[in-house]
Amino acid sequence: MSKLAERLRRALRVDAPAMGFGAASRVSNPSLLLAAILPSPSPEAASEAASRGADTCLITGSEHKDEQIKQTLEALGDVPCGLHLGRVDAEVAAHLAELGVDYTVFDPEDGLATALLESKLGHVLSLENDLSDVHLRILEALPLDAVLLRPRKGPLTVRQQIDLQRISALTRKPLILPVSPQVTSGELQVLREAAVVAVAVEADSKGALDGLAVLRKLIDELPPRQRRREERAEAILPRVTEVSSAASEEEEEEEEGW
Repeated sequence: MSKLAERLRRALRVDAPAMGFGAASRVSNPSLLLAAILPSPSPEAASEAASRGADTCLITGSEHKDEQIKQTLEALGDVPCGLHLGRVDAEVAAHLAELGVDYTVFDPEDGLATALLESKLGHVLSLENDLSDVHLRILEALPLDAVLLRPRKGPLTVRQQIDLQRISALTRKPLILPVSPQVTSGELQVLREAAVVAVAVEADSKGALDGLAVLRKLIDELPPRQRRREERAEAILPRVTEVSSAASEEEEEEEEGW
């Protein structure tokens, strides 16, 4: 399991309310992850992003030198790092895993299916186009850590919230959504309730890096994640037809015994 997958799983966990004298000092897991998008491998930018609270760094661009990637990974330490590649195959996936890259982001049209065989590397699918319900449901069977969505323009509408929950319900994968650095606390809470588990922002300038710290503070101050309805324990009562059919089967067995 990739480090990204572990952090996503912790973000989805609903912690019980802290009790006791040490409750005030106890720190819970963030209910949303913060991903910093870097245009190229840069140890300096990666270190700045991590110091400002990024839970992961995603490097975009087409060309990456191994030495730059290694230096960036060293600067990040335990913070997982991913690469957004247009085309990835089994050979590329194995090489990135050997370098220490935590996960790759790839497009479904360009990523080769053999790349998913690399178990030492996490896999994130970039969903640029709308897929039918059938195709979204099939994604559940693929070894994907998450699904990266395209940026949404403007305030989140109810229709967009429905679309996000539809994708989450059918794929059953954590959703990563690029957002504006000016996103508000209320918008973050709405996105979280719409099944988004991580938000991603561009960190390609000094001002953008400074904005990470502000966004980190907003995320940490969000109210606790509420347990979703399907996660609540509910008593399931047998249907009347099931009870009657079970009773008739018992009567038939008794008649056969005589």
